[in-house]
Amino acid sequence: MSSEEETVPSKTADGVAELAHRTRGLSQRHRTVLLLVDGRRTVGQIVATAQAAGVAASVFSELVGMGLVALPEPRTEHVDLPLESRPAGDSSLLPSVRSLLPESGWSTLPPVAETEIDRPLQEARELLMRALRAQAPVSGSLTLMKLRRATTRDDVESLLDEVEQRLRKPHRMIIAAQTLRHVRHLLSLPDPGQR
Repeated sequence: MSSEEETVPSKTADGVAELAHRTRGLSQRHRTVLLLVDGRRTVGQIVATAQAAGVAASVFSELVGMGLVALPEPRTEHVDLPLESRPAGDSSLLPSVRSLLPESGWSTLPPVAETEIDRPLQEARELLMRALRAQAPVSGSLTLMKLRRATTRDDVESLLDEVEQRLRKPHRMIIAAQTLRHVRHLLSLPDPGQR
């Protein structure tokens, strides 16, 4: 496998905007490949999955050319730093503590105390995401993204019909029904944060 096939591409801001607003009028094949770019899959995995769905390998390159997908910059393996630029008497090779930025406290999720974690909600989301990944990896990718962003029981419940549509295939209906029944049960359990 070439080094390019092992790289993990990402959507550009234009790529994210295109999925949200459909301003460029991309073909369904282009949109399918763009949805596969999730920041975890390698180029090789994306192209192989797309080809399995009947999409030509050139579609990925076209998305890169349109500026909707970005490949990471190649990393340099070794950088020589001049040692003589250190202040006199400083024997450390590490940067000063004052030069290090504090860690970011930014998060998209509201702060939750450890005792208030809604375990049934987490398990329900995980079940749905696992089912989508296994049974509808391409057609369910947008629904999967919505599930990742769902932070409340109402958010997850509002996505159940959409998940069910993605999972409804004749040979998958039994598994989908069992998964959805279990998720509904989990969401009906008492919420530990509402005492």
